[in-house]
Amino acid sequence: MNKLTALSNSPALLAADWEGLRTFAAFVESGSFSGAARVLGVTHATVSRRLQMLEHALHGPLFTRRGDDTELTRLGETVLAAAREMQAQTAQLARRLAGEDIRMEGKLRIASTEAMGTMFLAPRLPALLERWPQLDIEFSMSHQTVSLARRDADLAIRFARPQDGDLIARKLGKISYFLCGSRERVAEWRAAPESAPFIGFDDGVPDIPETQWLADHAGGNPVRFRSTSLVTQCMAARAGVGMALLPHYLLAPELELAAVDGNSMPQFQREAWAVYHRDLRALPRLRAVLEWLESCFAEGSPA
Repeated sequence: MNKLTALSNSPALLAADWEGLRTFAAFVESGSFSGAARVLGVTHATVSRRLQMLEHALHGPLFTRRGDDTELTRLGETVLAAAREMQAQTAQLARRLAGEDIRMEGKLRIASTEAMGTMFLAPRLPALLERWPQLDIEFSMSHQTVSLARRDADLAIRFARPQDGDLIARKLGKISYFLCGSRERVAEWRAAPESAPFIGFDDGVPDIPETQWLADHAGGNPVRFRSTSLVTQCMAARAGVGMALLPHYLLAPELELAAVDGNSMPQFQREAWAVYHRDLRALPRLRAVLEWLESCFAEGSPA
């Protein structure tokens, strides 16, 4: 019998509060009391109290703090493994129950980037909600990849096809990216392309096609403004701050396309995929949202 099985069957763990185990897992993953509090939607004091109660129930310390670093004890490592296993089983049960729900009503959570959710999907919601008025749509907008296995979202829009065999991916279409700016900035760029100011991403954004393109084509240009938010970059470009590389759904009348190499074709394209867990494949409201997403991309793609 391994340590995890032994601990899972022990009276101490069985007596432990599930909220304490869930709180401990959130604390380890976020790295702080405040981070766990944000994830769980509780107060800092509640997180601290739950962890103290969990340690009391298990008769030992789960971690030590050294400055900003948290180091798990052996007991803490074993309890964390047990907590994550219980989370996985709970999420699996939730997915199965959701997949058996045949009603065309209820909540469906979609994970997307801020720009796509705000500027591309939200304006097209009336078509979905007028047809299915009992649906409750929620957007989770972040640059971080959410866990579909844990049901952080029911459906995610991603820019690459996942390799996880438990996930199903349906191709929605392509997102075209254009170099653009205000009329004055585009004229400045055409006159002196190597010195025109640009708008870029901050250092927290990983290497993605957008940042790679900017590094290859405007690596020596001055960057006047940086942001992880494409919506913010768009507003700055419209105000004349600098040239920006934006998806087609953020192009506005105030922005003029910069013809690169003599044409105004997109600088590149990225595929968009709707991804969901296979346990939800028969869920009617998920199928309805998939059909709506396909229509959004069919109508919203550039000619």
